[in-house]
Amino acid sequence: MQKVRNVSDLRVMFHRNEKPIYFISATNFNLLGIDQWVNRFKYVNYIDCFDGRHPNVFVPPELPHEEFTSIEDINNYLLQHKDVVELIEQRGGRPAATFLMFDERTEELADELGLDVWFPPAALRSRCDNKMETVRIGNKAGVHSVPNALEKVDSYEHLMQIAERHGLGKDLVVQSAFGDSGHTTFFISSEDDQ
Repeated sequence: MQKVRNVSDLRVMFHRNEKPIYFISATNFNLLGIDQWVNRFKYVNYIDCFDGRHPNVFVPPELPHEEFTSIEDINNYLLQHKDVVELIEQRGGRPAATFLMFDERTEELADELGLDVWFPPAALRSRCDNKMETVRIGNKAGVHSVPNALEKVDSYEHLMQIAERHGLGKDLVVQSAFGDSGHTTFFISSEDDQ
């Protein structure tokens, strides 16, 4: 394989790709358009945002399933769906899969289907998804975040003690270790904001 030196080389490499590659997720939004760059790329989704008109989106008919509580649940449902299994088998090769979110069960199901998961292990992803751990990793690598304190807080008074000790001021942003798009981010400037 030749070195990829520029965007043109990258386009040629992806255009010549022969490995079946799948993006398995609720929708195809996160990688929308990549199928125009990557040969043999297919979206496998739960929701058909294109009402059957996108040639590279595959949405199997809905089967009875447990209520979804996460994106991982949707992906695991798709990986067990008979029509998805059939699609992957029919396209052959040593396929690869990408996901927006995945867990250890997703990895097991992908392995059963012969899919290479093109991400680090789910355990590492979960560890790095912890905001406190991400800050620690960044600090250790010399990539510092905005002024912060990594501590458990049990009251407003305790929060103010931590803020004073670290010189953070009185208008604070507090985040829990794990969160979803700001749902666990709190802006606190008084005791009433708890």
